[in-house]
Amino acid sequence: MGRRKSWIQFSAGAALGFLSLFFTELIDDSGFLGVSSGFPLTSDQIVLTTLFVLSFLFLLILSLQVPRVNSDSSRFTAVSLAYLVAMGMGFHSFGEGMIVGNSFASQVPIWELSSLFQGLSFSIHKFLEGFTIALFFEPHPRLKTALICTFLTSLPFIVGVPLGLSTYPNIFANLFFAAGAGAVIFMIVKLVPMVDPKRISYATIFGFTVGFLTIYLSTLIHYTAIFY
Repeated sequence: MGRRKSWIQFSAGAALGFLSLFFTELIDDSGFLGVSSGFPLTSDQIVLTTLFVLSFLFLLILSLQVPRVNSDSSRFTAVSLAYLVAMGMGFHSFGEGMIVGNSFASQVPIWELSSLFQGLSFSIHKFLEGFTIALFFEPHPRLKTALICTFLTSLPFIVGVPLGLSTYPNIFANLFFAAGAGAVIFMIVKLVPMVDPKRISYATIFGFTVGFLTIYLSTLIHYTAIFY
């Protein structure tokens, strides 16, 4: 296996490891005001579940409109998928922005960013999100592609902050976390083909382990730091 192919396999594995745990975090966040309440079935649960499914189907349907890879459209295909993945990352960023804005409005400290370690953990999360998006760039990416993906991922957070400054039902942030979880499933579906279809290489296994442990340790640091 060539060095470039090994790096692709490692990177795809690392992103899958990250997304597998990131998905559970978003499901947990979205369930605080709905799914975690259990039976009887509530309207909140129905909306959370519906948005999860709609987010996945929305991105999947858009991706089906992208031309299949060939000599004329391969660049467009790669760029379009990168934009869709960045858009998917933006779903949960919108919810995060609303939470930050609400914390400012209520003058309550953002407990998830109340220490240096938690800030580091948050930065690692964001790095892994950007790393995942970059895997969908064209072979020779343009600066324009990176800037547009940054815009699609960051703008929802920026828009969410002022909305959070006003009084809003807390369930709104959870709805976007649910949509973000659906987007993660879409990313996993699109990442799987990057893995060698003939056999799972050591590079892929190592990458998955690194990606999973990185996000796991980051989350562990994040919540442990709350008590110190």
